[in-house]
Amino acid sequence: APSPSGQPKSGGTLVVALPGDITRTDPALIDDSNSSYVMTQVMEGLVALKPGTTSEIVPALAESWTISPDGKTYTFKLRQGVKFHDGTDFNADAVKFNYDRWKNFPRALQDYSYYAGAVFGGYGDTSNIASVDAVDPYTVTITLKRPNSSFLLAQTLIVFAISSPTALKTGKADNTETDVTKIPYAQGGPPAMVGTGPFKFKEWVPGDHVTVERNPDYWNKDARPYLDAIVFRPVAEEAQRLNGLASRELDFAQTVAPVDVATIRKNADLQVIDRGESCNIAQISMNHKYTPVNNKTIREAIAYAVNKQYLIDTFYAGLAVPADNWMPLNTLYAKPLHLPTYDPEKAKQLIAQSGVTDLTIDFYYPSDVTRPYMPDPKGIFEAITSDLEAVGFKIVPHTETWRPDYLDHEYAGNYEMWLLGWTCDWAGPDNFLKTAFFGYVDGKPSTEFAYKNDELDKTMNDALAATDEATAKSLWEKAQDLIRADMPTVPLVNSKPPAAARADVKGFVGSGNLTEYFNTVWLDR
Repeated sequence: APSPSGQPKSGGTLVVALPGDITRTDPALIDDSNSSYVMTQVMEGLVALKPGTTSEIVPALAESWTISPDGKTYTFKLRQGVKFHDGTDFNADAVKFNYDRWKNFPRALQDYSYYAGAVFGGYGDTSNIASVDAVDPYTVTITLKRPNSSFLLAQTLIVFAISSPTALKTGKADNTETDVTKIPYAQGGPPAMVGTGPFKFKEWVPGDHVTVERNPDYWNKDARPYLDAIVFRPVAEEAQRLNGLASRELDFAQTVAPVDVATIRKNADLQVIDRGESCNIAQISMNHKYTPVNNKTIREAIAYAVNKQYLIDTFYAGLAVPADNWMPLNTLYAKPLHLPTYDPEKAKQLIAQSGVTDLTIDFYYPSDVTRPYMPDPKGIFEAITSDLEAVGFKIVPHTETWRPDYLDHEYAGNYEMWLLGWTCDWAGPDNFLKTAFFGYVDGKPSTEFAYKNDELDKTMNDALAATDEATAKSLWEKAQDLIRADMPTVPLVNSKPPAAARADVKGFVGSGNLTEYFNTVWLDR
């Protein structure tokens, strides 16, 4: 029976549809949102994001921290009396064991640990981590070689969750085994995913489901879960997610197609979940080694030619806003850049002004995927193509499968123009402007965009190394102005990807970057 007072009830199993399966059961060796979604229920790092926010840092396994004046040394005071799911003690030695492991990943595992390399600037001697020291059983210091103003925010990523050292050793995840397929800790165990969180890992049946169960001994008594268990199922087809909710086979869908929102709203047994502010961007990407997109005036013309509002109304069910920057405007230090808005006549004038006569462009989209920022790649591609052809461009259409072809080929610089976007890992300017788009790789413009702007690269590096707020802000604002002056790609929209659930699922708090915690969720049945 429904809860008469609306008070949370304990018990029950929640069935959650994910767009795909998890990849591995070791948080340090993942880079996909399906795996991190599951692990967020089980694992914890030193710090976390406040539920519903994309940049508000709260204590997790560290109860407090201080940063040295030079911005290089972080001292964490750890919680006492916390145990891992295997019953072993959480302490400073466990933290050091995990950070040392990430820093020293052997070459064969570096391909699977994108974030350890990206956030720490490399591995071994090239890592920005100088040392990790257990000062006493409940104090850890992490010392960096260079200050990095987004270091703490990046530590909220689930890939930096602290695993039980005992489990890591038993599961061959202590860097002794370099073949990822032979590491039990990464392949479902035993053991696997042994953390300190409100739920414990139970089993992974690849292609079918992952089950996590309530941790009755969770250290935070006020945040112990109501649910007995959660079963995560990979459901690739959007129609199947909708049908599963309607037929009660599913309780919750992590993402649903925006075009299905109206149908869901009409069904009293279902609810649409709004994730608040966007933490993503879709864009028309361009590689500057190709003509005519290497011409700045042509890129401005493309920006004026595209009707973003039409895309929002048609493909996003209105759950998006036109992008006015290369990151959402709620991101730290972001400011409106007054990017071109829909004006086909202005686009034609710019084309005439450019002196470019060959307006042929090879344009690509992925054929077998949806992304939170790109719910219908083919439809969006066709609408943009039609806008561009209306002002005089000759578009040659191409499509390839998402993995591995599309992502590998665009990254290698094989595409002239293509649709892609980014969902934030953390809501900092560096995660969009530098990590996602225009940061140099090994001191050179990326093969992906071939966009050379030495002043921009230096400005972003200086902004990250800034040790005071005012300097960081002014440098990030300068970086945005430098990008706007060049219009290297064309931002399209910032979307708010909807989730959906049965009406009796209560207590869920959505977040724009999909860092969502299920310990507050209960079933009113």
